[in-house]
Amino acid sequence: MPQRGPVPVKLFKKEEAEILRVGPLTIRVYEDGSLTENRVSGVLLEVPAGKSGPPMHWHRFHDELFLVTKGTLRFVTPDGHIDAKAGDLMTVPPRAIHTFKNPSETEDCECYMTATPGHYVDYFRMLSKATAEGIQLSPSDTQHLMSLFGTFPPDVDSEP
Repeated sequence: MPQRGPVPVKLFKKEEAEILRVGPLTIRVYEDGSLTENRVSGVLLEVPAGKSGPPMHWHRFHDELFLVTKGTLRFVTPDGHIDAKAGDLMTVPPRAIHTFKNPSETEDCECYMTATPGHYVDYFRMLSKATAEGIQLSPSDTQHLMSLFGTFPPDVDSEP
């Protein structure tokens, strides 16, 4: 990518996004970091009513932003839970222990999520591949996969 000079912009259309299925979640990959030198990725998470995201975890190296565009996304932390509704933005910095779920039994949730660095999208791709192949990951398999992307369960210390 040129260091200066004209660089084109890129429009990503929803119907052209890469679609990943991870358990009950649908993840639409718009930007996987390939056009931003892996500085940021952007995906749309679709969380069906009553469904949960990943196990409780924290990230060593990357930040996440969640902009809720439909419904409510409940973030669960060691300090309790925080409901983010349509129009709300949740910031999850490195070392913040969290998970999320859709607390509604009737309304689906949708949120736009960014991750920095952008290559974190490959974690979703690996999970989606296992789901598509019908592989049931054990807790230790999941923990290993998460660790490949600097993501750990709450009981792993954040400092060496």
